[in-house]
Amino acid sequence: MTSPFDILLEPTEKKAAHPAAVGLVDRAGRYRIGPPTRPAIRHDNGHLDMYPPRAPTASDRAQLVRWFAMLEGSEALCNAQTGKYLAACNHEDLSDANAAYRHFLSGNGKDRTINYERYLQGDPSGPDVIKNVLADFQTQAEIIGKDRLRFAVTSDAYTVGNGGIAPYPATSNWQKAIGAHFLWVSANVVASVDKGKIVYDADLVFHVEDRYNFNPGAADVATGIPDSANGQFEISGLAKQYTNYATVQRHTRWVEGAAKAAQTSNAGTSRQRKPSDNRRLRNRV
Repeated sequence: MTSPFDILLEPTEKKAAHPAAVGLVDRAGRYRIGPPTRPAIRHDNGHLDMYPPRAPTASDRAQLVRWFAMLEGSEALCNAQTGKYLAACNHEDLSDANAAYRHFLSGNGKDRTINYERYLQGDPSGPDVIKNVLADFQTQAEIIGKDRLRFAVTSDAYTVGNGGIAPYPATSNWQKAIGAHFLWVSANVVASVDKGKIVYDADLVFHVEDRYNFNPGAADVATGIPDSANGQFEISGLAKQYTNYATVQRHTRWVEGAAKAAQTSNAGTSRQRKPSDNRRLRNRV
């Protein structure tokens, strides 16, 4: 096999096969050649990792009523219209946090589709997710893409927060709603030649997932309320942990060797719902 770029980069009159064999690379960093393939992501089970299930007590049921009442108060006050004026709302719109917590209380453990774009655009740490993942992707795609004209890749998991590819969410809304979470990437890449330089175009899908539950020993960032206050509902079965999923898309184009100058653009907006959290200091107002 010879490099397709041997031909693409030659003047027309010199196009001819070169005898040198091409050694293709199938994996670089987190990325490998292949169709979208979910990596092995392991979620914790909150309080159920430490305590066995038990029947709910009268005290559990009374506390559930109390938390439902607090949620309804938060939904009424901590919204886009009034939340920013109230200290009890941390001066924020907590709509995403409230929706995530309501699903915990009422969703019976059913998976949930969330609107990850709201996090990417609404939290100071959101832009770092796209920027840092794209920088890593472009670097590894150039290694895998050497002597390839068209290829598909899939990635291992990235962590957002907890020392991962991007910082933990900065706003109370997204700390409560999504916190630390996982994502992985699949992409289709096309290489071409423009003015003697190799140019890459890639369409990426960010696959996001997160387990919403409450973790022993953790506490809410804004209020300090321990996760055990809601962990009792996991143990008693009065509320159920669940998994959030989302996908967002991006297109990126860059010249080989100049990944930092890559231009990115939205490839459409997905109207889903909102994210939720894993090992996170939860939702209380």
